[in-house]
Amino acid sequence: MFKSSDTGSQSVCASQSGSALVFVLVVAVIANIVVAAVMMTSRLSVKSSGKRREKVTTLNIAEAGKERFYAKLLYNNFSPHPDSVETVFSNESFGGGTYTVKCSTGTNTDSITIRSTGTSGTNTTKLEIRAVKRRSVPLDGIAALIPGVICARSDVELTGNIHVDGRDYDSLNVLTGDPGTYGVYTCMSVSRQGSASIGGNGVEPVDNNNEFNAVRSTVCSENRPITPNYASPEAFLELPEGSLDAYKISPGEFVTPFKGLVYVEGSIGPVHFGDSRGILIVHDSTKSAQLKINQGTFKGLIICDEMDKINGVATIIGAVASLGTGGSSKFGNGTADVHYSRQVLDNLDVYCENIRWTVEEVSWRELP
Repeated sequence: MFKSSDTGSQSVCASQSGSALVFVLVVAVIANIVVAAVMMTSRLSVKSSGKRREKVTTLNIAEAGKERFYAKLLYNNFSPHPDSVETVFSNESFGGGTYTVKCSTGTNTDSITIRSTGTSGTNTTKLEIRAVKRRSVPLDGIAALIPGVICARSDVELTGNIHVDGRDYDSLNVLTGDPGTYGVYTCMSVSRQGSASIGGNGVEPVDNNNEFNAVRSTVCSENRPITPNYASPEAFLELPEGSLDAYKISPGEFVTPFKGLVYVEGSIGPVHFGDSRGILIVHDSTKSAQLKINQGTFKGLIICDEMDKINGVATIIGAVASLGTGGSSKFGNGTADVHYSRQVLDNLDVYCENIRWTVEEVSWRELP
């Protein structure tokens, strides 16, 4: 009896030991599978992470090439040719890799396509960006905003030997044959004294009261409604307020001759233009900044609060606008020519090279 019981106990123990061994083996197999899976996942994760890092690196290099191209373009260090494909940068080193940038255009060179390729080792990212280059201060269509070679919100006094002609002249001060526009366009009235002469709309300037009165309504447009565009230089040019802040200087900083857009916050003069061109703005918050001119040649557009006489010999080819609300703008006392020129007003961008450019990206994509 006791012997048989011992044998059964040994059998049970052996069975339990075998089950434990099987369990241990199963656990070991599962553990090995888990470890293998973790190691494989880790290797895949490291590999994938490495690929992502390489992708980010080449993408950043390509973006750096694009940004350097923008800097070169905006500071006028590169001017694309029409209907061309040009390599701007070739294998330039950056961030442990290189970039190559190409620029292509159609007939309009302000509409450009940029292809920037970033390379790091054997990895490459290619970007294609379509963009438009624009001036931060648009100058298109300004001639259409000018209703007279002299525009004013206040009374306009013409004295001395000043010669105001709204007929159209070219940039060389030669009549084009086009009738042009008014000699004076004002919200108030025009007075003419001495030998001052006024012409426009195809009428040759006249310098005596009888002849002037006969053509007055043709060469002058008086008592016009006050419109919002006389509120400020920006409003006159149909620009958002603050658009011209970057070009403001104090009267003490104003020098001649100049070429470009110059915005003086305060009165200046007598001004000796020399040979200047562009846009001259003389304006302050009280709308009382005065401009006094003595001599020289200016091609472009003058916007001031008040004109305080042209005392000497000066030639203005383009147009003048006076936005002041008090007193009157005085033109004259010397020998001066104020001639309207659509050609000059339509090409102010040629004279205003200091106006900053911006680039607007129209589309951005990664190439295969």
